[in-house]
Amino acid sequence: MNNELILLPSVTYAMKAKSILDKYKIRSYIQRTPRNTPIKSCGYCLFVPEKTDEAEKILRKNGVRVLGRASRDES
Repeated sequence: MNNELILLPSVTYAMKAKSILDKYKIRSYIQRTPRNTPIKSCGYCLFVPEKTDEAEKILRKNGVRVLGRASRDES
């Protein structure tokens, strides 16, 4: 399973997270969280197709609260 979705507590965090990753030249996309993900979030998450582990570390280092990860395959 590839955990390319980063689950966040609010759409505001999703927008902040995307902005941070843009500065690091890591592609990311805000999208609706799949309904059947094991961790419940605000309804939006960040899809990071590559460098997801690095992206999560960068976000945590920059004070973004990450709820967990999920795979698009779970949708």
